[in-house]
Amino acid sequence: MNAAKLLEQIPLFSDMSSEDLARVAQHTQELVCEKGNFLFREGDKAEYLYVLVSGLAQMTAKGPEGQQTVIEILYPGDSFILAAVITGKRFLMSAEVVKSSRVLKIPGAELVGLIRHGGDFGLNMMATLSTQYRSMVRQVKNQRLRTTAQRVAAFLLDLAYDQGRGENCIILPHTKKMLAALLGMSQEGLSRTFTALREQGVTIDHKQVRIESIVKLRRFCGFSNKLDTSDRITPKE
Repeated sequence: MNAAKLLEQIPLFSDMSSEDLARVAQHTQELVCEKGNFLFREGDKAEYLYVLVSGLAQMTAKGPEGQQTVIEILYPGDSFILAAVITGKRFLMSAEVVKSSRVLKIPGAELVGLIRHGGDFGLNMMATLSTQYRSMVRQVKNQRLRTTAQRVAAFLLDLAYDQGRGENCIILPHTKKMLAALLGMSQEGLSRTFTALREQGVTIDHKQVRIESIVKLRRFCGFSNKLDTSDRITPKE
């Protein structure tokens, strides 16, 4: 599939005119990346926008003692720190491929040119930036306002809504190691939390999680479908 066809599937570019789409496609590279590859590292100049077409990637950051933690998981259709690319800043996180992926690499200068040119791209860009910002706000709220058990419960309820609009049986999309890092805890801490959540009617068998009562778990962590569910942007078919 050529670059223009791939770009059409990405929400950020889906409403572009054929002329603008062709212009961006001329400068777009398609990368095939294996697990463990880094697209960029924390501190690199943000000269390119990376967009995940297929596979899975994670955004990570290092602490003062060199410890690395997962900040965000990226899915097909997601772009990598658009704000840094548009402003020409440095990346505050690293992007690591965790599952064989196809990625589009687009020069930031081309995107800035599109914004200056006008059209719907600017609105799409604002929508993407808004989604990324709201995701970070939710993370901060979870860290500040919820206990560890409540954070895990809210994560499970978000999954339940995403996988089946509130189904009681859900499948964990990541390994427990990745999930623990994403939620800011150790694997042992995550296991202890799942044990504690049995009192709230949550049971786990490998990657399958059963929630006895969605209503009870919502009350436990103060979960709101209107405020706490993720604003996921998915690629077009």
